[in-house]
Amino acid sequence: MDALTMLKQQHQEVDELFDRMQQAEESEKITLMGRISEKLTLHAMIEERHFYPFCMRMGIQDMVDQSLQEHSEVKQLISEILQMKRHDPQIDQSVHKLMTSVRSHVKEEENTLFPRLMSVASEEDLRSVGMEMQRTMDEMSEQELLKLAEHEGSTVTP
Repeated sequence: MDALTMLKQQHQEVDELFDRMQQAEESEKITLMGRISEKLTLHAMIEERHFYPFCMRMGIQDMVDQSLQEHSEVKQLISEILQMKRHDPQIDQSVHKLMTSVRSHVKEEENTLFPRLMSVASEEDLRSVGMEMQRTMDEMSEQELLKLAEHEGSTVTP
């Protein structure tokens, strides 16, 4: 699978989890937030390790810089949410802020970055990056992802 198709699928999966979370009972929200955190952490990791360096090699530095800043903000929010108490009155507001931030980032990637990359990268290159991303995903366990998500925001500098 090529990198863009993989990233779009991941965007859709997270979006569906956010939709489910908005309709969920309180008891299910914690589980869904854990799944969202894992998926976003893995997504950010493969973008930062493989996809963004590829974009920079293709001459798209400006958008990568902005995306990395957005990742930093999302990681910080995830870390804060995961450290909140279950009945913290701020949790719904923080989750909404996370959802809005992620959806804005996805829209920008899919409407601007991806088309720009498609105009300069070959299909073969996109498949190759996709394979690298898949290997990294296969190596990560869910427990490692949740642990990383809990602590990622506190180690990231803007």
